[in-house]
Amino acid sequence: MRKTLTDCRLKAVLRNLLAAVVLPALFCLSALERETTALGSAAVHQVPPSEAKTSEQVYKNIQVLMGLPASELDGVMEFMSAALGVGCTHCHTNSWDSDAKSAKLGTRRMILMTRAINKENFSDNPAITCYTCHHGQPRTVPLPPLDLAVSEWTSQEAPETKPAITDSADAIIERYIRAIGGVAAIEKIKTKVLRGTETTNNRMTAAMTTPIEIYQSIGNKLLMVRSGTGRSDSHGFDGSRGWTKDSRGVRDIDAKEQAGIRREADFYRYLKIKETYPQMRVLSKERVGGRDAYVVGATSRDDSRERLYFDAETGLLIRRYVTYRTAFGGIPEVTDFNDYREVDGIKLPFTIRWSRPPFSFERKFSKVAVNVTVDDSRFKPPTR
Repeated sequence: MRKTLTDCRLKAVLRNLLAAVVLPALFCLSALERETTALGSAAVHQVPPSEAKTSEQVYKNIQVLMGLPASELDGVMEFMSAALGVGCTHCHTNSWDSDAKSAKLGTRRMILMTRAINKENFSDNPAITCYTCHHGQPRTVPLPPLDLAVSEWTSQEAPETKPAITDSADAIIERYIRAIGGVAAIEKIKTKVLRGTETTNNRMTAAMTTPIEIYQSIGNKLLMVRSGTGRSDSHGFDGSRGWTKDSRGVRDIDAKEQAGIRREADFYRYLKIKETYPQMRVLSKERVGGRDAYVVGATSRDDSRERLYFDAETGLLIRRYVTYRTAFGGIPEVTDFNDYREVDGIKLPFTIRWSRPPFSFERKFSKVAVNVTVDDSRFKPPTR
């Protein structure tokens, strides 16, 4: 009986504290004066190798994350934003190290409590996280839904039988290759130029739409140029080196950004798909946007574990799903491909939507051209 009462009190305390806590998002951590908080167990909270700087060595006013590698803060903040459905400014002011908001103070209490729960009950494993109670909402819901009993009455019917999957991964990929134009059409493509708009959202400010131009070439070369009211920047990859240019000037991008731009610059990533994903197997058949899709588990050359969704009717790739790993949990990263149109013998998506909470973008292209001349100098960083 004593253990039961203790467990009940513990759960009640957890609910009440979680209800008062919201954590910030990824890119709010752009200045050295930013304060960062996260939820995790002592097992994850380990001192990194001596050459790596810890969070308290890089940022000000760190009170509960001592010893966490500073390089892992961005991913942790993104995970917390996804778990609670908020942006940086829910907890933070500018300057970021300020303790002006009460939610930030509550966060510190929750971190300590959650670590204690995980340590005492789950062998230091992060079994309890923000998402455990929040499920993407700033506040928890302590009571079950009012219609729970009714839903139980109406759910006594026999479960729907899922259709058997008879298609192999090879068959699904071969159908996809034929759907976009075939091997010969893929081999023919050497460059792509895409023009349209990009609408970005970060859960903190109003959505912003800007013109975008994307130039790609074999050899995995990429240039993205955005220009519009209040924004002008470009990002490039020349096959080995990534760079960016904005109001602060030209700089090489860091190692973490390099991995992302290298992946986006991969010219044949979704065209020569068997080369990109040497290991594939069919997992299931699911509904995506009202359509049946085959779900293929795929392991990429760089050992990324992904799920690829192929439209069961058209054969086209309509979604890529990957879990983005952070020090405190995984975040769903989803890329949707829509509005395929034929361009010089090959079908390409004219709408691409990407989301990894709290950030998302939608690119809608009005013009796509292939095999146009693109000078290699475009992909080099500007001299100034």
